[in-house]
Amino acid sequence: MTRPQPETYQVQLPGVALQVTEWPGDSDPVLLLHATGFHSRCWDAIARQLPGAHIYAVDVRFHGGSDRHGEVDWLLMAGDIEALLDHLDLQRVVGVGHSLGGYLAAYVAARQLRRFRQLVLIDPVIMPRQLYSRLFPPLHLVNPADSPVSRRKNQWRDAGEMYRRFRDRPPFASWQDQVLRDYCEYALREVPNESALQLACDPLQEAGIYLGQSGNEAIYELLPLLTIPVTVLRALPNFANPDDLAASPTWPGLADSLPNAREFYLPDRSHFIPMEDPVLVARIIREALDEVWVGRGG
Repeated sequence: MTRPQPETYQVQLPGVALQVTEWPGDSDPVLLLHATGFHSRCWDAIARQLPGAHIYAVDVRFHGGSDRHGEVDWLLMAGDIEALLDHLDLQRVVGVGHSLGGYLAAYVAARQLRRFRQLVLIDPVIMPRQLYSRLFPPLHLVNPADSPVSRRKNQWRDAGEMYRRFRDRPPFASWQDQVLRDYCEYALREVPNESALQLACDPLQEAGIYLGQSGNEAIYELLPLLTIPVTVLRALPNFANPDDLAASPTWPGLADSLPNAREFYLPDRSHFIPMEDPVLVARIIREALDEVWVGRGG
């Protein structure tokens, strides 16, 4: 079955416009939330594996075609997703989040549990609790310009140049080729009075998202509220080196701490599980839609 092309549109919410990519279908809604620095079209390879699924992939604030204004704050981004769910009035949602998106999916679902039926958290940035205070100073002391992430190449001729530069470099070299092409195709934007294209997620804001995690351990107070079935996919960690962006940031005890969760531990994968194995991720989303696994209480 050939997957039809999605529709991309802007949703105007109080104080922010978010760009949504929607694949129509006859299933309950699937909400896809991407990782830091990425965008909604990084899910294309997974959407193609899910014919008939009704999918909403969102460009989180500061990313893709969504607005970029405001102070970088994880709870601000979570509030945007809550407002989007209210605006679209989505019910019986299968929430799927990767990395930053995994944190946002867990946070939003805990606060709006009535809207969700299952969660799939793919290497979510929910770290061991003690690491937050050790790694991240208060927000007012953070200078994103000090991060190497802020110095990413930000002048590109086109998506082809980006693809050729990245295809043989880690971590991109381990991605499936079409996923990398999708990432590059939608990662750039035109800027007024500039001849070159620039990254849709500004490197300074991307660095701010990485560094601005002080206080994010508040997610631990919400985890007991996640009584719906939750699937956690977790790659190999390396907590001794927090700068290793290919390592899993996920607390190894996350699944066991949730009321109704299972875990797939994937030590042969990096943090970029959806890019390396979209077929696996699509299969687990399909299981959630079909309620192949309904949790310990099912």
